[in-house]
Amino acid sequence: MATIKELVEQYEKDPALRKEVDGILADGKITPLEFITFAKKHDVAVSLADLPEVIRQAKENGLIK
Repeated sequence: MATIKELVEQYEKDPALRKEVDGILADGKITPLEFITFAKKHDVAVSLADLPEVIRQAKENGLIK
């Protein structure tokens, strides 16, 4: 199971992962279903309770408004 930090490091190096994330963020939001589906697909150690923090960080990094 990957950590969020490991996934971020992969995101920085992997164009396919960046494209997938860009697709999720195209509408400017992250839905709970998108979040859980992505986490399960990439075997990331997160829960739905982590979604508010993920959204906060995405906003801070300019990925969503």
